[in-house]
Amino acid sequence: MKEIYIVLTHTGTTLSKLIKSYTKDEFSHVSIALDEKLEKMYSFGRLNPYNPFVAGFVHEYIHTRYF
Repeated sequence: MKEIYIVLTHTGTTLSKLIKSYTKDEFSHVSIALDEKLEKMYSFGRLNPYNPFVAGFVHEYIHTRYF
């Protein structure tokens, strides 16, 4: 059976701090991964790292600053 990994994070960006303060939760972002090493992750997030208002389904890389 194929495994699916749910990754909960908090990046510390201004937008993630705003989300965290509103939800009162420890994490502000959820990603899914299909491999054990978490090298291929997917989530709903920013399409442009400098514009928090344009978002969509994105492929994330765990070894970048803001995955």
